[in-house]
Amino acid sequence: MNHFINMQLICSSRSIANSGLVDFPTELKALSEAAVLSDVAVHTLVIGEYFTKQKTKAALKAFQHMISTGVTPASCSYSLLITALAVDRSDDNFLVNAKKYFMEMLVKGFKPNTGSYMLLLDAISCRESEGKAREFLEEIKAKGFVPVLNLCQFEVGPGYFIEAMAAMKIYDDLEDSITDDDMQKVFLEWRTNHDFLDNESMKMYTALLEDDNVEQAQEVFRLNTERGILPMVVVYTCVIETYFSFGKTKDALEAYQGILVAGVAPNCYTYTILIKGLTDDPYFIGDAKKCLLDMMVRGMRPNAATNTAVFVGFAKKEDKAAKEEGKELVKVMIRKGNGPKAREMMQVLKDSPTPLIRRVLDIVFSKANVRGVGQRQGK
Repeated sequence: MNHFINMQLICSSRSIANSGLVDFPTELKALSEAAVLSDVAVHTLVIGEYFTKQKTKAALKAFQHMISTGVTPASCSYSLLITALAVDRSDDNFLVNAKKYFMEMLVKGFKPNTGSYMLLLDAISCRESEGKAREFLEEIKAKGFVPVLNLCQFEVGPGYFIEAMAAMKIYDDLEDSITDDDMQKVFLEWRTNHDFLDNESMKMYTALLEDDNVEQAQEVFRLNTERGILPMVVVYTCVIETYFSFGKTKDALEAYQGILVAGVAPNCYTYTILIKGLTDDPYFIGDAKKCLLDMMVRGMRPNAATNTAVFVGFAKKEDKAAKEEGKELVKVMIRKGNGPKAREMMQVLKDSPTPLIRRVLDIVFSKANVRGVGQRQGK
């Protein structure tokens, strides 16, 4: 029987580690490898099982039963329970208890792990007022809790903590607003694979630098590296890109509209992903054109690949109306100082079929447009 429970504890430790929500599998592993399983190990196993099965109320009862029988919880016992309570929004009392046991954990001299307190702060930011969030932060500081780097950064300057909490709120609102099953699976993967969005943030930063969008790149760096806050523009851009990968162009466009409603400013990389994705579907070429113009209205200059994708979209329709619409777009771009550059466009088109290249050039370099384009080619 002891061997069976031991194996169950090991399996529970692995499940919790794989969840990505908490970072204390080492402590659980130590409990499981003891020659004789202690009472706290057995109780923690039960809490862990309920946690991995998303049975929060049962996990809370198991924890309370452990205390009532005189068994002293371990640090990971608290962390498991706090994490389970923080991520479950089905009952407001779960958050009340999460805060209660977090404070109790500090009183007993335990050091909370990063995953638990970040998830707890996330829950507070989404379900309570800014004032209560600040009050809780002051309470844990009064207990002598010194957070690790990410949380310390919220307190380095005025508004840092609130900036982070606001980002958490936007992220959770976004996740709650999406009902698409495929996208929900992706959100779960993002929550359990923290490296993915960090890598996407670095990819955005690099792409912005390559296109000389230095200020936008610095803003991504400032939030992600200096303040430890994942830029929400990274999350929204990933949502847009993921929808395109599923072939759900309409949803990708709605995600872009959502970014504007949320008050998150799209950057050049966001527009590049959006516009190129829209041009892959002939039914959305008009929307791609609108987004290109919106990008320029916001003072951003599309790169050659983005420009060319829109004109390729018009050329592929192979009808007079699309051709004329493309020509008009060139005129607007020239007036805004963003006329297409022939040399750059040809570099993008070099591997395209010759007939398609000719149709694109016929749109961009028509007699009505060639003078304006030519003037900007030499710049």
